[in-house]
Amino acid sequence: MALLIPLFCAACAQTDLPRLEAAAASLGTSQAIPALPPLPADCRKHARSGIKEGDRLDVALLKADDALTRQNARTTRCADWYEGVRG
Repeated sequence: MALLIPLFCAACAQTDLPRLEAAAASLGTSQAIPALPPLPADCRKHARSGIKEGDRLDVALLKADDALTRQNARTTRCADWYEGVRG
Protein backbone atom coordinates (compact mmCIF):
# COMPACT_ATOMS: atom_id res chain seq x y z
CA MET A 1 0.00 0.00 0.00
CA ALA A 2 2.83 2.41 0.87
CA LEU A 3 4.32 1.85 -2.59
CA LEU A 4 1.07 2.74 -4.37
CA ILE A 5 0.95 6.34 -3.10
CA PRO A 6 4.28 7.45 -4.69
CA LEU A 7 3.37 5.55 -7.84
CA PHE A 8 0.01 7.37 -8.01
CA CYS A 9 1.64 10.76 -7.45
CA ALA A 10 4.27 10.06 -10.11
CA ALA A 11 1.58 9.15 -12.62
CA CYS A 12 -0.28 12.41 -11.93
CA ALA A 13 2.83 14.46 -12.54
CA GLN A 14 3.05 13.18 -16.13
CA THR A 15 -0.20 14.75 -17.31
CA ASP A 16 0.05 17.23 -20.13
CA LEU A 17 -1.66 20.23 -18.51
CA PRO A 18 -1.70 22.59 -21.55
CA ARG A 19 -3.28 19.86 -23.68
CA LEU A 20 -5.92 19.20 -21.03
CA GLU A 21 -6.71 22.91 -20.72
CA ALA A 22 -7.05 23.23 -24.50
CA ALA A 23 -9.40 20.25 -24.60
CA ALA A 24 -11.50 21.67 -21.78
CA ALA A 25 -11.71 25.07 -23.48
CA SER A 26 -12.72 23.44 -26.76
CA LEU A 27 -15.40 21.38 -25.04
CA GLY A 28 -16.71 24.43 -23.20
CA THR A 29 -16.87 26.45 -26.41
CA SER A 30 -18.69 23.71 -28.32
CA GLN A 31 -21.25 23.35 -25.54
CA ALA A 32 -21.73 27.11 -25.29
CA ILE A 33 -22.83 27.43 -28.94
CA PRO A 34 -26.61 27.01 -29.08
CA ALA A 35 -28.09 24.54 -31.53
CA LEU A 36 -29.35 26.26 -34.65
CA PRO A 37 -33.02 25.81 -35.51
CA PRO A 38 -33.87 23.71 -38.55
CA LEU A 39 -33.74 25.34 -41.95
CA PRO A 40 -37.03 26.63 -43.34
CA ALA A 41 -38.60 24.22 -45.83
CA ASP A 42 -38.16 26.78 -48.60
CA CYS A 43 -34.39 26.57 -48.23
CA ARG A 44 -34.38 22.90 -49.20
CA LYS A 45 -36.30 23.31 -52.46
CA HIS A 46 -34.68 22.93 -55.85
CA ALA A 47 -35.68 24.96 -58.89
CA ARG A 48 -36.37 23.47 -62.29
CA SER A 49 -36.62 25.43 -65.49
CA GLY A 50 -39.71 23.70 -66.86
CA ILE A 51 -38.25 23.61 -70.36
CA LYS A 52 -39.84 20.91 -72.47
CA GLU A 53 -38.74 19.35 -75.71
CA GLY A 54 -40.16 21.34 -78.56
CA ASP A 55 -40.19 24.71 -76.73
CA ARG A 56 -39.00 27.57 -78.86
CA LEU A 57 -35.54 28.80 -77.93
CA ASP A 58 -36.73 32.23 -76.80
CA VAL A 59 -39.35 30.63 -74.52
CA ALA A 60 -36.78 28.16 -73.18
CA LEU A 61 -34.41 31.02 -72.40
CA LEU A 62 -37.15 32.93 -70.55
CA LYS A 63 -38.10 29.82 -68.53
CA ALA A 64 -34.48 29.14 -67.59
CA ASP A 65 -33.91 32.76 -66.61
CA ASP A 66 -37.07 32.77 -64.48
CA ALA A 67 -36.01 29.56 -62.69
CA LEU A 68 -32.55 30.98 -62.03
CA THR A 69 -34.04 34.21 -60.68
CA ARG A 70 -36.30 32.24 -58.30
CA GLN A 71 -33.40 30.13 -57.08
CA ASN A 72 -31.15 33.15 -56.53
CA ALA A 73 -33.91 34.87 -54.54
CA ARG A 74 -34.35 31.71 -52.43
CA THR A 75 -30.60 31.53 -51.79
CA THR A 76 -30.58 35.18 -50.69
CA ARG A 77 -33.57 34.65 -48.36
CA CYS A 78 -31.96 31.59 -46.79
CA ALA A 79 -28.60 33.33 -46.35
CA ASP A 80 -30.30 36.33 -44.75
CA TRP A 81 -32.26 34.02 -42.44
CA TYR A 82 -29.07 32.21 -41.41
CA GLU A 83 -27.20 35.46 -40.75
CA GLY A 84 -30.13 36.67 -38.61
CA VAL A 85 -30.19 33.47 -36.55
CA ARG A 86 -26.43 33.38 -36.17
CA GLY A 87 -26.13 37.05 -35.23
